[in-house]
Amino acid sequence: MEYLVPADPLTSPQWDQTVLDGPSSQFFHLSCWIKTLIDTYNFKPACFIVPDQHCTIPMLIVKTIRGRKKAVAFPFSDGCDIHCGKIEPDRLVEDLLKFCRTEKVNRLEFKGTTSFVPSGDPSHTYLGHKLDLTADEKKLWSGLSSSKQRNIKKSQCTGIRIRFYDGPEGQTAIREFYKLHCLTRNRHGLPPQPLKFFDWIYRNIIAGRKGKIGLAYSNDSPVSGAVYFICKHEVLFKFGASDKSLQRMRANDFLMWEAIKHFSGEGFKTLSFGKTEAFHEGLWRFKEGFGAKRIVMHDHCYDVRTGRKIKDAPNVHGIHNSVFRRMPVPLLRLSGEILYRYSA
Repeated sequence: MEYLVPADPLTSPQWDQTVLDGPSSQFFHLSCWIKTLIDTYNFKPACFIVPDQHCTIPMLIVKTIRGRKKAVAFPFSDGCDIHCGKIEPDRLVEDLLKFCRTEKVNRLEFKGTTSFVPSGDPSHTYLGHKLDLTADEKKLWSGLSSSKQRNIKKSQCTGIRIRFYDGPEGQTAIREFYKLHCLTRNRHGLPPQPLKFFDWIYRNIIAGRKGKIGLAYSNDSPVSGAVYFICKHEVLFKFGASDKSLQRMRANDFLMWEAIKHFSGEGFKTLSFGKTEAFHEGLWRFKEGFGAKRIVMHDHCYDVRTGRKIKDAPNVHGIHNSVFRRMPVPLLRLSGEILYRYSA
């Protein structure tokens, strides 16, 4: 495994340049995202560069709630493909398994891959969606479903106002978004990520203009919000939230349409809508309603001791959802503070 060069993305001047020079240039490989997770959860980095292939392998070592260790490429990320050129995926997996054994790690995970395809069936499969932003506004509009077009016109008539924030203005905007995020997670029966996670997103990403926050206002009150990350020519829709009591205003659809126009006008080529569980029909229909094209994404998970691939499915539905829905928001936030570091 001599081709794998250990690297610290937080101190290495080569890391981000290698990401940007590589074939995929993915946001979730960038040091600003890696730093955000380390700053929030104090995860241990275990990252590598393959210099002659312009390949970065971002990994963090995290602990499960039972105290077992796993190496994850990459936690809380909507796609983390690995492009290692002439290095075969199976060889890379075997060499990373050797590394994991020396670190006494129990499990190795690759999250949200598309072109990285090791042998064997994937451990889990998701849907991804991407929208081509290079078309003109008329063509982008015609790519929307008829229901999306109606919703956007309706929202415009209600007086909804849209603004996008980055740099210093993003600090207040991220707090406004977080209020909507807590309401949305409560509605879905899930705890929100900790507030400090979003504060680090502002400091490491938004303040440096590597992302933007979109907010939709009704009478100066935020009713819908979205967080977007930026890498080279691609924009990634990472988080969305809204006040359901004002859903009749269709601000979610209007905000996304304005984001499409905004980022297309700034010269970006692609809008990625992130990954979606196949059973979340409402969510993937929302994304496809904007003309986004479906792709398939995979997780590949391994038992380090045996080297065998294992099946895996996120435990997002169960009795815990009804428990979280009944929690007041302050208690729900406390749950997120405690639990998220173990769910990476």
